[in-house]
This record gives sequence, C-alpha cells and structure tokens, in this order.
Amino acid sequence: KNKKCPKCHSNMEEKDWEIVNELSNGDILLDSAIVYQCQNTHCNYMKRDEPLPEIIAQQGENQLLLLYPNEQGRILDMTSKLLFPKSHYQSILARGYWEDYQGNHDVELLLQEARDSEAAYKKQPNLFAFATSELSQDAFLCWLLSWCEDVYRSVDKELHEAAVDFVSTIFHMHNIPVPTVEKVEITRQFQSLDVLAIINDTYAILIEDKTFTKNHSNQLERYKEAVATYYPTLIQLPIYFKIADQSNYHSVKSAGYLPFTRTEILEVLRRGKENGVTHAIYLDYLHYLEEIEQKVMGYKTMPVTVWGSFQWQGFYQALQQYIDGDWGYVANPKGGFWGFWWKPQLGKNYYFQLEEHVLRVKVKAKDVDDLKAFRNKAMDAVLEDARIRGLMLHKPSRLSVGKTMTIAQREGYMAVTEDGFVDIERTVLELRGYALN
Repeated sequence: KNKKCPKCHSNMEEKDWEIVNELSNGDILLDSAIVYQCQNTHCNYMKRDEPLPEIIAQQGENQLLLLYPNEQGRILDMTSKLLFPKSHYQSILARGYWEDYQGNHDVELLLQEARDSEAAYKKQPNLFAFATSELSQDAFLCWLLSWCEDVYRSVDKELHEAAVDFVSTIFHMHNIPVPTVEKVEITRQFQSLDVLAIINDTYAILIEDKTFTKNHSNQLERYKEAVATYYPTLIQLPIYFKIADQSNYHSVKSAGYLPFTRTEILEVLRRGKENGVTHAIYLDYLHYLEEIEQKVMGYKTMPVTVWGSFQWQGFYQALQQYIDGDWGYVANPKGGFWGFWWKPQLGKNYYFQLEEHVLRVKVKAKDVDDLKAFRNKAMDAVLEDARIRGLMLHKPSRLSVGKTMTIAQREGYMAVTEDGFVDIERTVLELRGYALN
C-alpha cells in the first residue's frame, strides 16, 4: 500500500535507516529501524515503520480483539469506535466468548478513526500550565483586550462580547458607564506598568498584573503618576489583577487601585464560555484558573494530612471570615510555612500564629535588655492564663531568645471529622477562645 507524506503528500518509500551516536562515557550507541521516507528531495520527511496490531478474534460484528507486541491485547468497539486499555490477550480471551476473526478490515484505518478510552481520564495539555509567568498572563490580557474593539464583532462575535464583558467589568468597578470601544491601544511594560490600554483616546486602563507575588515599594502610585505625566487628559481606571490570593488589599486600595481577583475573572470567563466562546486560548486560561480555584477550595474536600500550599491558603481565607487576622508565607531556614496570625483583643504584648498544624504564641522583644527574663515572664503569664481558662497551651519543647520568640504552643488545634477532613465550625469555635482573650 502506497503511503503518502503528511507534509507534502508525495509518495513515501520504505528503506533501512541507522545512526551511530557516541555517548559521553565513550560507548557507541547504534539506532536502526525500517522507515518510510518522502521521495520529494525538498521534503525528506521520515517516519519509523511502526508494526500494526493484528486482529485475532471477534465478538459478533461489533467487538474486535487486537494483538500488540509482548502479547498485549486491546478491544476495539466498532459501534463507538472506542479502543480500550491494554492487557494480556489471553486474559481478554478468558473473560468472554470469542470467535476466530473472519473479516478483512484495514487495521490502520480503524486505528486512525478510533478513540482511546484513556483519553477521557487524561488531563489535557494546557498552555498556561507551562506559560506561568506574569509576562505570559500579560500577553493573555492584552490579547483579550484587543478583541473588545467593535470591528471584531463580525470576526468572532462570542469572543468579542467576552472581551467587552471584561472591559465593562473594569468600567463598572470604577462606576463609569462603558462606551462602545471603537479604538484600543495596548502597551506592555509602559514605564514598568504591566499593561496600559487606552480606550477611545479617553480612558486609560492600568493593569498591574500579579500572579503569585504582591505589590511593593510604592510601585502602584508611580505607575499612576507616569501615565498622568504622558497622558494628562486621560481618565484612569487602575486595577490590580491577581489570580492567586493574598491576605488583604489595603495598600492596593489606598493607592487607588481596585482588586480584580480570580473570582471576578472567573465570572467573566465562565459567562463567555456559556455564551459560546470556543477559542482554545480563552478556554485554556479558564481551565487554568479553575484548577487553581479547585486547589484552593480543596481544603474542604481533602484530608488535612495531605494539604499543600493552596489548601492552607483556602483554609486561612475561611478563618478570616471569623477572626480578624492576616496570613501569608513565612520563610525560614527549615523551608518555611503558610501562617495565619492575629492579636488578642485586649492589647496583650503577644500574638497568636498558626504554623499550619501547630498553634503558637509569639512575643516580640523591643528595647529589652534581658531577653531571657522577658521571655520567661511572658511565658509564665500566658501559661497561667491558659490554665485558668482551660486553653490547652504548653511550654515549647525548645526555647530560644531573639527579636521574636515562641512562648507557648498547642498541637492539634484543628477539629477534624472521622474521615480526616477539617470541621471549620468546630475549629473556629476553638480558635475564638484564643482570639477573644
């Protein structure tokens, strides 16, 4: 049977091929195979001749048994064109009544048309699983913003409307009616601002894009000033785009930016999908964010013993609804941890800190001459108060001196179900005993 080149569609010729490689240790590796090579000298495409499986048995007209190398067999359902996973062909024959194959199917054509049953359970490759940097996300935002121009309505109506929805959300957040977008000019890294989108020569959308980092060093204020210097007549709509989570947005809001979080962008992207957007880049980004959301919400559905960074973030965000505290990653020589901390309501000189599975009481020393005496006095007071009020705190196994010191701790503060899942209500009730002292 003549084979055609998939690149130029010329005829392909069967030939022997081999290559000799010298390895770094001095050994010689010979690789050889029978290949098909395109006869078009300007193409020279080559493909190994992979042996096709043999059809060895059938169940009626709808089930075929294919025999692969190493005595592996696969069942091909002709009705659904579904190809089932491999197993030893004799075990397949033993599980049902099979007849000798009597047909004359083209095996290569059957396999080209078949669907692999394992594909339904295999995670599809996602562009944004590899393009995880802020620059990659900037590129997506610029791409989506570009589609909001009204001229693109006739090119891809659903994608255009999703882009307009994104822009409209930004305008509505700033309490400004959204115009029909006749013109959009997009600049990346304008005076270090991630994305600047000028709408209709009137509005400037400033996007400071953060994936897993936070704002710092008055950068937000500087970006606003830079845009005002170059475009003094434009109305600014600054947003702080954040797909990961952070404890609070106080500094963001004080700089005049509005947080555009994963929740907001997911709402926009999901509406677009529901309204018919089918573009692969759009859907890949949606699926990427949904995976992050699923990981963060995993604190509800995963046993506490297997939590990772995302689950701890979700748990701490849940605690913030009940306890006025902050959370974040705390780096240390041992590898760091995700922590949640809060001050007692009665103005004590210590504070509480969850270090994932352990609750610790910490004290900061400022202008103290005798750190050890200061630590011991604070520790004795906390432990006595805990004894009186029935709080299960105990002396740390190791004591140290420094600017910040642990003076009491408790393991197992978290209430869990019989299956090992966190019980939020009982955990909050327990921690409130410490939060309100």
